[in-house]
Amino acid sequence: MEPSTPQRPRLSVAMATYNGAQFINEQIRSILPQLGDHDELVIVDDASSDNTVELVGAFADSRIVLARNEVNRGYVRTFERALALARGEVILLSDQDDEWFPGRVEAMLSEMGDRLLVVSNWEPRGGAPGFFERIRLRARDSRHHLRNVVGIIVGYRLHWGCAMAVRRELLDIALPFPSWMDESHDQYLALAANMARSVRYMEADTVWHRLHDRNLTPQKPRALAKILRARVRLLGELAVLGSRLADRRGNQLTAPERDPHLSDVPGGPEHGAQRRVAIVLSAFNPPDDLPARVRDWTRWFGPVVVVDDGSPNAGPSVWARLEEAGATVLHNPRNMGIAHALNVGITHARHTSHPDWVLTMDQDSAMDRDYLRHAFEALDATGEPRRIGMIAAATQNGVALKTMAGPRGITEVLDPMQSGTLMRADMFDDIGYLREDYFIDSVDSEFNARARNHGYVLLAAPQCDLTHSLGAGRPMVIFGWRAHIGAKKLTVIYHAPFRVYYITRNNIYTATKYMWRQPVWVARRMYMELQSHVVRFAFGPNRRLLFIAMAHGVGDALLHRTGPIPDSLASRLRPPR
Repeated sequence: MEPSTPQRPRLSVAMATYNGAQFINEQIRSILPQLGDHDELVIVDDASSDNTVELVGAFADSRIVLARNEVNRGYVRTFERALALARGEVILLSDQDDEWFPGRVEAMLSEMGDRLLVVSNWEPRGGAPGFFERIRLRARDSRHHLRNVVGIIVGYRLHWGCAMAVRRELLDIALPFPSWMDESHDQYLALAANMARSVRYMEADTVWHRLHDRNLTPQKPRALAKILRARVRLLGELAVLGSRLADRRGNQLTAPERDPHLSDVPGGPEHGAQRRVAIVLSAFNPPDDLPARVRDWTRWFGPVVVVDDGSPNAGPSVWARLEEAGATVLHNPRNMGIAHALNVGITHARHTSHPDWVLTMDQDSAMDRDYLRHAFEALDATGEPRRIGMIAAATQNGVALKTMAGPRGITEVLDPMQSGTLMRADMFDDIGYLREDYFIDSVDSEFNARARNHGYVLLAAPQCDLTHSLGAGRPMVIFGWRAHIGAKKLTVIYHAPFRVYYITRNNIYTATKYMWRQPVWVARRMYMELQSHVVRFAFGPNRRLLFIAMAHGVGDALLHRTGPIPDSLASRLRPPR
């Protein structure tokens, strides 16, 4: 194990895996001896169907942080998640099937210096290098930033993620990845570093790169149409990075130390000092990677309150790890619904931290360290910050959310979900807390409508992007045919029948309550829900149970019945095994 020294920064290794059981052990064994006690190996598995996850878990090394995608999202989004989870000052990217040279870490850190990115060459293993693999980096090109940018766009300057290390400050520019990006994340990172004029190329090899028929990089030139498509997308990425760098022009890329109870954004005209923010999160059988995210949030943003909503399958260790990460953990005696859990957390946060704003989060959501800065910049840009009751991300997983025109030209998110939304703390005194009788689903929609009824604006923050799991994906089947486009198999976002009951009941109840004051909003919301129901019934599983759930949801909404689903109905809606 490499010793930890004051001169050496904390390291993270970001690895994406997918059906990598054949070589994963060799790769991990080559990495761990080069990490110190406080370093980490972050592995995000992209819904492997083999025993990759079990092999990783067998190492039983506390430095390994393992997260899993519920559905296959592709290697670019998986690497993006791994980079977002990494907590080190320097992050080394790693493929699942290579092997590191001994001493690789120290060699790359020595070459890196204070630059944002260092890339080495590599030695092939298991096959002959193809057309692209024979292109090598030269140290003298480290200073030719403009030439390198042109080379990346044209395609003759290649950078390999498996041989790359980046500083966290580069990720502050590069994350989140553009929504259309589905390949060449390593070229994108190299593009960002060259545009920031901070890159180092090593001519030495530092990794054995395994060549086999499952490599994602083509070994021979591609068709012209694919080449042109890739170049156009790189030009789009160039524009995104240019905009982000322009926003930071004149500022240091490193983030200053933060007061643990303050965001890093000045208060603007409505406050004389910095804004106080508290984060509240409802947890139910939380994932293993939640403490790592909470540790970052406490360091970046302020106090975090986690409310355990009666988790039946979460061991005591996860709660201890959350407390070690800096969170205050509260426990409900049983599952009392997300609204109750969030209300408990919000009340506690307001009494103990006295925040100006409360940021509510789901356990399967993530955000970058600039999330609050972008949110409050959007707030100050309105010129009327006191009218704004909520600030929500304008994009989710890189996809633009539906918006609506607000007062005085302000753009509002149509229906912000509670995760990732900042709520003005004193607004709760004005309009009340979340409706607990909704239990789960549409709790946020009802709260949004109530806030608008009281004259509050739900601001869309254009530079805020929330990473959020959209639920379980099930195969899309049309009359027995497994739907696909080319090699990509299509899925349906699936909700269990009991959830469809809540979704139907609470949406109809909300619509009947607010349709006269907000008819356009209600019409758009109901149209969106109708589309979702059509897809579920047409292509999803358990159609009979979904129909029963929907019918009971409609009936109970019209009868104004709320609260938890009746036990008898919940048993009836349980799918057969």
